[in-house]
Amino acid sequence: MKNSVPTSQIEILNQLIDDEQGTYRVRAGHRVHYVTIPTSTFDEDTMCRTYLLIPQLPAFPDEDWTTMHISRGIDGVIESILSHKPLPEIHEPWHHRRIDVLSLKRTKRHRSNVHEVSYEDRPAIAKIALFEWDFQRIENETIIYSIINKHQHQHPAEPPCAPEFLGHLTENDRVIGFLLEKVDGEFASIENVSDCQNVLHRLHGMGLIHGDVNRYNFIVDQSHKTVRMIDFEHAEEFDETRARQELESLASELTENTGRGGPTVSIN
Repeated sequence: MKNSVPTSQIEILNQLIDDEQGTYRVRAGHRVHYVTIPTSTFDEDTMCRTYLLIPQLPAFPDEDWTTMHISRGIDGVIESILSHKPLPEIHEPWHHRRIDVLSLKRTKRHRSNVHEVSYEDRPAIAKIALFEWDFQRIENETIIYSIINKHQHQHPAEPPCAPEFLGHLTENDRVIGFLLEKVDGEFASIENVSDCQNVLHRLHGMGLIHGDVNRYNFIVDQSHKTVRMIDFEHAEEFDETRARQELESLASELTENTGRGGPTVSIN
């Protein structure tokens, strides 16, 4: 019988549950696996509460498998099917640095896939693709940061318009996200409209549109006394009409106070 990971070393890192199934990102020892479970397999509390679910899981073989599908057979016995099929990853990594996401200590949650972490004794922002459907957005944002980084190196006298890209985040040696400098500041407001217009103009000058100019994507950087943009998941190649629409909508976006588009916690 193959060795299995002790239950004490199993941790559910993320979960997404709908009417049909639960999808889980699970740390087992020093590896991460992905588990799917039809909602008919366990009761609702067990599906949602990790401390109830983990004791019900079948043994996790201590080897390099990728996914497990758990279900209940017609005789009521829990069954599992393992797969070694490669998981999706970022296909265009460009930075020289690779950082194992499991090596980072989480200090604050912003969204389910965005956390403040400690990196080399300083705060940083980790952003990853949790599940297969997240990769297109994270891949797009990775490419956008490469364009911004190239522009910054070509124009070193300009103040930064985005956080510094510190490296790619890996999980089981595949690239799944990136690590950013944490910008100390606060979200922009209507008082910062001129600075926000300037940084948006600069982005347009790089041949890009942001795609989501809500106020929470502009941070007033206290150290550089300027504004930086974040969240380039929806950025696209420059289009004159859409660029004009972004600029025209900026003032109204900066007065928005419903919290739409914001993180779950403050950035400060």
